[in-house]
Amino acid sequence: MPQLFFPASNTLALVAWIGLLLFPGRRLVSSVLCAMVVPGLLATAYVALIGWKLSSGGPPPESLSTIDGLQQLFTDDWAFAAAWTHYLVFDMVVGAWVARDAVRLGLPWPLRSLSLALTFLAGPTGFLLHLLSRGMLRQQFAIEDGTDTPPH
Repeated sequence: MPQLFFPASNTLALVAWIGLLLFPGRRLVSSVLCAMVVPGLLATAYVALIGWKLSSGGPPPESLSTIDGLQQLFTDDWAFAAAWTHYLVFDMVVGAWVARDAVRLGLPWPLRSLSLALTFLAGPTGFLLHLLSRGMLRQQFAIEDGTDTPPH
């Protein structure tokens, strides 16, 4: 069954990410679909999986504070699927924020898209690229017109 859950959750996230990459400025996509609906569905699945695994014994709490304990926990396919769902949820929430912020700041499409693609593929890398981009943009506007905010 985890072999069905895993690709289903990935497909749901991928479809939402495609929408976010193609339509980052659409409120329905960046503020509703990718900030609440899809992360909410995936979070519900995550909570259900974690609750189920904990109610059926779960790992001893001390094992969650060591690398060996976590490695042992993730040998269970359901625990691994839950952990992966955790990543899907938070990467999408961060990606939705990056999309809204990049559109609001007027970041160029290639840079915005690269940040979003990297957030999808390697979460913190895309987030960091966006932070660096927005910092450079603010600095550029401050140098050009003596302010620190981009034109709207």
